[in-house]
Amino acid sequence: MKSNKITRNSRLLESTSQTRIAVLGGLVLGLSTSLASAQDEPSAADTAAARELAIDGLKLADAGHCAQAIDKLTRAEKIRHSPIVLGRLGECQIEEGKIVDGTEYLHRLLHESIPPNPPASLIKARDRAQAALDGAKSKIAVLTIAVRGPTENVTVTVDGQAVPAVLFERDRPTDPGEHNIEATAPGYFKASRHITLSAGEKQEVTLKLRVDPQATVAPAPTASKTNDNSSTTGNPVPKSSVSTAVATELNPSKESAPNHTASTILWITGGAVATTGGVFGYLAMNDKRTLDSQCVNNSCPTGSKGTLDSANRYATVSTVLVGAGAAGLVLGTVLYFTASPSSKVESPPTGFKPHAFVGLNRVGVEGTF
Repeated sequence: MKSNKITRNSRLLESTSQTRIAVLGGLVLGLSTSLASAQDEPSAADTAAARELAIDGLKLADAGHCAQAIDKLTRAEKIRHSPIVLGRLGECQIEEGKIVDGTEYLHRLLHESIPPNPPASLIKARDRAQAALDGAKSKIAVLTIAVRGPTENVTVTVDGQAVPAVLFERDRPTDPGEHNIEATAPGYFKASRHITLSAGEKQEVTLKLRVDPQATVAPAPTASKTNDNSSTTGNPVPKSSVSTAVATELNPSKESAPNHTASTILWITGGAVATTGGVFGYLAMNDKRTLDSQCVNNSCPTGSKGTLDSANRYATVSTVLVGAGAAGLVLGTVLYFTASPSSKVESPPTGFKPHAFVGLNRVGVEGTF
């Protein structure tokens, strides 16, 4: 008997709870009747269906099953707006990690005008929404996305959802968790990043788009026959062409490579001159050794004067050439590191072979074709 009494009381409490939720659902959906325009007013059947969805959604939310409640509350809200349903929907979105969507629902509720003499249930729903919003604000992460490469026709998505171009390099509220970011543009390889955001974290992501050399661009629109020579002559119009960006990246040296021609010539000349100076130095040292063998106590025979003059001459030439060669090498090195980019690099004629020369009283570079 006692067991039957407990069961009966339990069923009575459950029935009372369901009735209370049903009454609440009817009240909830009735609150927005005066707010909707006549053309948006749903039919009686739709209103009844929305009421049942709202009741089921509120029951699931009260039981902690927000994942299932979101679907029912969303559908009920689409049929007929209800501040209470909207508030609980926002709470469940936050509970499921969709903090940005949830807080937006709560913001929408709190920005609605309050009718005169609002019912206590509406006031309670607004207070509850404000408390949930205050607790969720600090959990919202911030993502800043920048794209390097093209400036037009760039598409960026976060988890498959497009990001407006006006939000590039701007703070974008984002849910904590894992996210896939992709950037695409015609004629470029896709760039992507996988990131993880913690609650309240701010992170910047830069995606660099690289030119796809195999990419093609759409053909130009066909002009009228009176203006298009190909239409009258029968010449075929190319279906595709390599984009200017592809050509630019495939030949970067023509636009940005520094011109090292002068430094190369100075290195070759300086090296040749210094080497020649070394040869003359060797000859001077050889004459010196000859004099050392002929002279005793700084007294040299008369016939050694020619050798002495030759040694002095070789030493002087060696000193001048080695100094000039070293100066050329140093200047060439300076020019190499300070060379400015050239807009166009002219290739030397086919078969041109420069080489340094050293002659009597002259040093330089000459070439043959």
